Amino acid sequence: MKRTEFATMLIAAGLAWISGCNGQTETIDASSGAPRQVRPATELVAQSRPPIPDLPVPIGFKLDQGKSRDYAPGGARFVDHTYKGSGAKLAVKRFYERQMPINRWVCTMAMFVRGDITLDFEKESERCLIVITHGSLFHPTTIKVQMWTRGQIETPATK
Repeated sequence: MKRTEFATMLIAAGLAWISGCNGQTETIDASSGAPRQVRPATELVAQSRPPIPDLPVPIGFKLDQGKSRDYAPGGARFVDHTYKGSGAKLAVKRFYERQMPINRWVCTMAMFVRGDITLDFEKESERCLIVITHGSLFHPTTIKVQMWTRGQIETPATK
């Protein structure tokens, strides 16, 4: 075997391995009747201890402390957090659609506009807006979470 043939086979094998020919595909029945190879969707998993207990964050996303703040004055809460990570935007959207109801949040709106995904949730007297956008080279996805208490805050009764 010549060196050029060996090099060509080595390159072809490497490209096949990189492109995903490693047995992680499934065969489904397409509408045309012909079977089709597809990869299963990757599902994100929630961090066990997110910064705000009832606002889930996918594993692999880190809080950008320089662009985040939260406080809880007198019975109200305000959260303005930015997380950066490497999950696909649609996978992050599915993550929040699954995880927020576990924490009693109800989705009131979902939008996809010019590449950004916006989800709006409500729970009792609180509102949560999640915006999933394109990030940077090293953190391709950014999650912006804003949560606030709305309406009148009841003061504790005095004795």
